[in-house]
Amino acid sequence: MSDNDDIEVESDEEQPRFQSAADKRAHHNALERKRRDHIKDSFHSLRDSVPSLQGEKASRAQILDKATEYIQYMRRKNHTHQQDIDDLKRQNALLEQQVKYWKLRSSAGRDWLCKLWHICRRGCCAVIYNDAMEGYLKMFQKHYKRKVIN
Repeated sequence: MSDNDDIEVESDEEQPRFQSAADKRAHHNALERKRRDHIKDSFHSLRDSVPSLQGEKASRAQILDKATEYIQYMRRKNHTHQQDIDDLKRQNALLEQQVKYWKLRSSAGRDWLCKLWHICRRGCCAVIYNDAMEGYLKMFQKHYKRKVIN
């Protein structure tokens, strides 16, 4: 029986009526023993799942306390790892945008400025501009805005 399975408990009413009181009591005791054994096995499994308790003797209260501490620790750790993943995704997106910028920059003539301007106008560009790049864009906007809009 796995720890996640429910215990199948037979009720006394399902048994034939001709059983003696002693038979009923023995049957009830066996069911109760089975239930207690399942709880005991579940606590042992929980104890062995907590790194600080593996192989140690511990009371049920200690097992529950340590399991609670371990779950809270793992939640904090998962949250920290998720933040790291989110930071790495943002860094990756920024690096991809910088790669696009440098690919456009390496193109000939003003063509790269035109492509960059259209990318930025669509709102999908978050390139970290240096002073020279900002100057190029201002010059480009000044020169081409009249021709594109008017």
